[in-house]
Amino acid sequence: MKWKISIYLLIIILVIGIIYQPFIKKEARESITFFPLDSSFSFLEAKTDISFRTGTPTSYDLMWAVESETSERVYLRQDIAMIFENGKLNNKMSEWKTSAKSIDLEKDMKGTSPALWEAVSFHQGEIHLNEDQYRSVQKMSHNIIYSTKMGRSYTGFKVPRNASERKAKNELDEQTNQFLQKTLVQSADHYQIDTNSFHVISLESLTDYNQRPLPGFSQAKSQEIIGKLWEGLYKNYFLSITSNTGKKISPIGSSMPFILISKDKKYLFVLFQSSKGENIQLIQYIS
Repeated sequence: MKWKISIYLLIIILVIGIIYQPFIKKEARESITFFPLDSSFSFLEAKTDISFRTGTPTSYDLMWAVESETSERVYLRQDIAMIFENGKLNNKMSEWKTSAKSIDLEKDMKGTSPALWEAVSFHQGEIHLNEDQYRSVQKMSHNIIYSTKMGRSYTGFKVPRNASERKAKNELDEQTNQFLQKTLVQSADHYQIDTNSFHVISLESLTDYNQRPLPGFSQAKSQEIIGKLWEGLYKNYFLSITSNTGKKISPIGSSMPFILISKDKKYLFVLFQSSKGENIQLIQYIS
């Protein structure tokens, strides 16, 4: 009898292991880890786009798309993407592929009020040269679109085509900038940070540093800082936010992060507010 019970227990353990094995592997695989960059690899394409589809008197539809392709097939391809509406995270998407070159992501978006939509993506490839040598290839991309009501229906544009659209653009820019600057001031005051001692960069503006260095750093060091920054943003912003009480909460509705790089080049802060207005601070030391 004891022998039969042992056999049954062994079978149950094996079945549970088979059932949960794919989930365990997926959990281990789906994480961004920075490794030294390999200049022999590059991105042939790294693109984020937001297009206006249709508008009605009460709402409108957008298409949000992300495409990327590396010069060669790599061990792990991964893209993460976020879209902000008037400075607040509205939605996100990601994809992970093993032994792949390209990733294509699409999502239909619906809006019901005038907005500045800003999408930011991080494209990465993890390269395994051998069992002990790992390398990376990375790039960022972004895109924006304005949606506003003209006459009876909503319309969208990237670049204003007339005086009415220029007016709408200026109003949405001002509204978004005022909101984001308010979150920055409140967070900096909360953590007693003197922003004059830092280079302040919004997440959307960070995409300008694909080809040029961060203030005070070489291009190589800048890419290392950016890669490690996205590693932290994925774990502590994209997946979930840890509130000051230790509770995991959704990032949807939170403000676009600001990156504050200390002028002494020793560390950086990431500051933002949760959907409930709670001030959140992340820190990354620069070695």
